[in-house]
Amino acid sequence: MMERHNLSHRITIFSIILLAITVFSFIPSSYADKVITLQKVSDVTESSLLNTITNVTEYPQIFPDNVKYAKILDNSTKLVDINVGINGLYFDTQAICKTDANGDYVVEVVSGDLKGTTMTTKLEKTWGFHGEKDGGTIANIVVDVKTAGLLAWMINVVPDNTVSDAVGYGFDKFIEHVKST
Repeated sequence: MMERHNLSHRITIFSIILLAITVFSFIPSSYADKVITLQKVSDVTESSLLNTITNVTEYPQIFPDNVKYAKILDNSTKLVDINVGINGLYFDTQAICKTDANGDYVVEVVSGDLKGTTMTTKLEKTWGFHGEKDGGTIANIVVDVKTAGLLAWMINVVPDNTVSDAVGYGFDKFIEHVKST
């Protein structure tokens, strides 16, 4: 009887271990990487768009449903503390927001589960929609999403086009803000 109980106990433990290995083999490691590229053309000037994108303290007004606050912590390094979220779930993160040597605007997340994520926006003058020279802007946006923890698992389930649509929606909000000011 005791041998039967031990065998049953061993089979249960083995089954639990096998189940855990099976389940955890389908969960990605604690790190994920996803690169999204997007090109948008707008009917606003390059300088007005760049001024809006680089003014992070205006983000709560531009994205009232997604940004509670954005504070510049260090002007020399362009370190920003920002509280962002979606569907009522908000988190604090820090990012360095700067224009690089090529003139591209780069946001690099330096804390939290998105640490290492970068968004690079290259703006180029083009004709405006009504024929004005340099009245429009072509934006080439590259988002290199790096995640850790639970977010790494979640980002792998989100289709690329969903992330791309969200980036495009955010860019459209910048354009709306330029046009309204």
